[in-house]
Amino acid sequence: MAIKRPAKSRGTPVRHTSTSAPVRHINVMPLPQMRAGESYVGWLCKNRACGLVIAISPQPAAGQPAAAEFDDPLSAIKCLHCGNEDLYRWSARGEHLYSAGSPSP
Repeated sequence: MAIKRPAKSRGTPVRHTSTSAPVRHINVMPLPQMRAGESYVGWLCKNRACGLVIAISPQPAAGQPAAAEFDDPLSAIKCLHCGNEDLYRWSARGEHLYSAGSPSP
Protein backbone atom coordinates (compact mmCIF):
# COMPACT_ATOMS: atom_id res chain seq x y z
CA MET A 1 0.00 0.00 0.00
CA ALA A 2 1.43 3.41 -1.03
CA ILE A 3 1.53 6.34 1.35
CA LYS A 4 0.14 9.52 -0.15
CA ARG A 5 2.25 12.59 0.53
CA PRO A 6 1.41 16.19 -0.32
CA ALA A 7 3.44 17.75 -3.12
CA LYS A 8 5.92 20.37 -1.92
CA SER A 9 5.29 22.68 -4.86
CA ARG A 10 1.64 23.25 -3.98
CA GLY A 11 2.40 25.73 -1.22
CA THR A 12 2.29 29.48 -1.61
CA PRO A 13 5.64 30.90 -2.78
CA VAL A 14 7.48 33.06 -0.27
CA ARG A 15 7.76 36.67 -1.28
CA HIS A 16 10.81 38.51 -0.03
CA THR A 17 11.06 42.25 -0.07
CA SER A 18 14.47 43.39 -1.19
CA THR A 19 16.08 46.64 -0.21
CA SER A 20 17.85 48.51 -2.93
CA ALA A 21 21.55 49.12 -2.54
CA PRO A 22 22.89 52.65 -2.95
CA VAL A 23 23.41 53.38 -6.61
CA ARG A 24 26.47 55.25 -7.76
CA HIS A 25 26.34 57.05 -11.09
CA ILE A 26 29.69 56.76 -12.83
CA ASN A 27 30.62 58.90 -15.82
CA VAL A 28 32.70 56.79 -18.20
CA MET A 29 35.20 58.48 -20.50
CA PRO A 30 34.20 58.20 -24.19
CA LEU A 31 36.54 56.33 -26.55
CA PRO A 32 37.55 59.34 -28.71
CA GLN A 33 39.01 61.08 -25.62
CA MET A 34 41.21 58.15 -24.63
CA ARG A 35 44.76 58.00 -26.02
CA ALA A 36 46.90 54.87 -26.33
CA GLY A 37 49.86 54.81 -23.93
CA GLU A 38 48.23 57.05 -21.28
CA SER A 39 47.19 55.96 -17.79
CA TYR A 40 43.55 56.25 -16.70
CA VAL A 41 41.76 55.59 -13.41
CA GLY A 42 39.10 52.92 -13.78
CA TRP A 43 38.66 49.18 -14.19
CA LEU A 44 39.71 46.49 -16.66
CA CYS A 45 36.79 44.93 -18.56
CA LYS A 46 35.88 41.55 -17.04
CA ASN A 47 35.26 40.07 -20.51
CA ARG A 48 38.30 37.85 -21.15
CA ALA A 49 38.24 38.56 -24.87
CA CYS A 50 38.34 42.34 -24.27
CA GLY A 51 40.20 43.20 -21.04
CA LEU A 52 40.59 46.89 -22.00
CA VAL A 53 40.40 49.86 -19.65
CA ILE A 54 37.04 51.37 -18.70
CA ALA A 55 38.12 54.84 -17.57
CA ILE A 56 36.28 57.21 -15.23
CA SER A 57 35.71 60.69 -16.62
CA PRO A 58 37.59 63.29 -14.60
CA GLN A 59 35.36 65.55 -12.50
CA PRO A 60 35.47 69.30 -13.17
CA ALA A 61 37.71 71.11 -10.67
CA ALA A 62 35.13 73.73 -9.77
CA GLY A 63 31.44 72.98 -9.66
CA GLN A 64 29.91 69.96 -8.04
CA PRO A 65 31.10 68.86 -4.60
CA ALA A 66 32.65 65.41 -4.24
CA ALA A 67 30.13 62.58 -4.11
CA ALA A 68 29.50 60.96 -0.74
CA GLU A 69 31.42 57.69 -0.35
CA PHE A 70 29.30 54.60 0.24
CA ASP A 71 30.57 51.46 1.97
CA ASP A 72 31.62 49.83 -1.33
CA PRO A 73 28.72 49.77 -3.75
CA LEU A 74 28.53 47.72 -6.88
CA SER A 75 28.02 49.66 -10.07
CA ALA A 76 26.83 48.22 -13.37
CA ILE A 77 29.18 49.55 -16.04
CA LYS A 78 29.00 48.83 -19.76
CA CYS A 79 32.32 48.45 -21.60
CA LEU A 80 32.64 50.87 -24.50
CA HIS A 81 34.88 48.45 -26.39
CA CYS A 82 32.91 45.19 -26.39
CA GLY A 83 29.51 46.19 -24.96
CA ASN A 84 29.75 43.74 -22.05
CA GLU A 85 27.94 45.01 -18.93
CA ASP A 86 29.15 43.79 -15.56
CA LEU A 87 29.27 44.79 -11.89
CA TYR A 88 32.34 46.59 -10.57
CA ARG A 89 33.22 47.57 -7.00
CA TRP A 90 34.18 51.19 -6.44
CA SER A 91 37.18 50.16 -4.33
CA ALA A 92 38.49 47.89 -7.12
CA ARG A 93 39.32 50.77 -9.45
CA GLY A 94 42.95 51.52 -10.16
CA GLU A 95 45.29 53.23 -12.58
CA HIS A 96 45.69 51.30 -15.83
CA LEU A 97 47.63 51.94 -19.03
CA TYR A 98 45.34 52.15 -22.07
CA SER A 99 46.35 50.29 -25.21
CA ALA A 100 43.93 50.86 -28.09
CA GLY A 101 43.71 47.52 -29.90
CA SER A 102 45.00 44.83 -27.59
CA PRO A 103 44.05 43.75 -24.06
CA SER A 104 46.03 45.15 -21.13
CA PRO A 105 48.29 42.74 -19.19
